[in-house]
Amino acid sequence: MRIWTTETQPQHLQFSYWREVLCEAFVSLDPVRQRMEPGFAGEVCSSPLGRTMQTSVASSAQFLNRRTEEIRRNPVEFVFVNFQLEGSCVVRQDGHESLVKTGDFSIVDTTRPYFLDFRDDWRVLSFRVPRTQFLARLAAPRDAMARCLSGSHGAGLVATRFAHSLQDLDDDLSEASQESLSSALNCVVTAVLGSTPETRERDRSSLQRATRSAVEGYIADHLADPSLSPHTIAARFRMSRRSLYSLFEASPLSVSGTIRTLRLERSAHDLLRPNRPSILEVALRWGFGDLSHYSRLFKRRFGASPREFIAASRKPDAIDARVAG
Repeated sequence: MRIWTTETQPQHLQFSYWREVLCEAFVSLDPVRQRMEPGFAGEVCSSPLGRTMQTSVASSAQFLNRRTEEIRRNPVEFVFVNFQLEGSCVVRQDGHESLVKTGDFSIVDTTRPYFLDFRDDWRVLSFRVPRTQFLARLAAPRDAMARCLSGSHGAGLVATRFAHSLQDLDDDLSEASQESLSSALNCVVTAVLGSTPETRERDRSSLQRATRSAVEGYIADHLADPSLSPHTIAARFRMSRRSLYSLFEASPLSVSGTIRTLRLERSAHDLLRPNRPSILEVALRWGFGDLSHYSRLFKRRFGASPREFIAASRKPDAIDARVAG
């Protein structure tokens, strides 16, 4: 991983250094600061993902232009997939203009002029993808640029969760694994934009794996929500419940079983806390509205009622084995 930060430079050189960083980490760009203040804050962290480059960038309000001059000086052929982690951005290309807010994402093509307007402090997770590799998958490539793609539901939620998961990869990941993940990223992003029929058929299994991973992550993040259910999950991902159930057909646990098991495991950890709340509070926190029903499920899962489980907590080996198992 390579890291650049303006903090390494004297204040009067920070913005000119930032211009150099953008050109090295991305492509030739013309940054224009929006606030004339002493110094300039910016940081870029970049690492390869096969032929794709993954970059996290954070900075303050500015315009970023890729004009005809920059294209002529640096005629590279990439597509940038930019996930807005913080702040917002107005993006323009090919006559399209969109406001991209936190949680959403957009795409630009480096072979044609584009404009990015970051109006406040911001942070973006950006993927630089070989252009031909990406556009060949799309049914309407020109319509894909400078659109605001929602990361809060449907295929956009799958793409966003998958992209975020790539930030936690091991540094020693093999080249083959990197290429596989890069291809999977292209698969989930182009599914949002509308891929060709041939691409959809070829990517079917990869898209199913990515969707299931996104669903599992969504479940883990929303276990405390009492309304979490196959119905609400299917609605969030804009799929039928039948399609949702099919994602878990090869798993020993159904969707409901996954939710129930994870909730029981979270509740067990709460019961082991030194300042643990009451059993009823724990049950309610993890979506169990009926205490007796919770106790029966808990005993079936861990071989002891919640009270017995707490009483046995002085025997950590036994408890650890139950929670892990």
